[in-house]
Amino acid sequence: MNEEHSPMKLLMQRLQHNESEVVRQALEEIGRSGKGNREAIKMLQDFLKGERRMPLRVLAVQTIAKIKESPQSSAKEFKKPNVFQCPGAEKIKRVEILEVTCPYCHQKGTASVAGFEYEFECESCGGMIQRDIPESCIEKCPVGSECVGEGRYQKYLQGRKKAT
Repeated sequence: MNEEHSPMKLLMQRLQHNESEVVRQALEEIGRSGKGNREAIKMLQDFLKGERRMPLRVLAVQTIAKIKESPQSSAKEFKKPNVFQCPGAEKIKRVEILEVTCPYCHQKGTASVAGFEYEFECESCGGMIQRDIPESCIEKCPVGSECVGEGRYQKYLQGRKKAT
């Protein structure tokens, strides 16, 4: 078969069409038939460089994601997921939404604060608001810093020291 008239080449030519519907259909067909085709991915990337119609750009990105082959990981690279996560560590990692009243400007609002943060900035005035961090098992655990990461662990300990 002539390389110029291969089905993928014809679809790529349709990407240059002025009518959005023709381009949309071509992108959908490439998504169905282009799995693992590096040339198709390259052509879609080139298409994105010149295309200005946002819905078609979004569809092209989705098509690239669909046809891209994910590399197979070897058994050595495979990491067994943790079935059990320490509840104390999860509480420290989690981001909480708090209702706060700033002690400086007295504005009420909300703040999203990670479980290890003992102070955060007021959105209205920029003042630093402090809060009490409840005690967690990671303080006493011999591997507590490994559960949450060294940076979070140190910030948690600083917050606990200021609370006492």
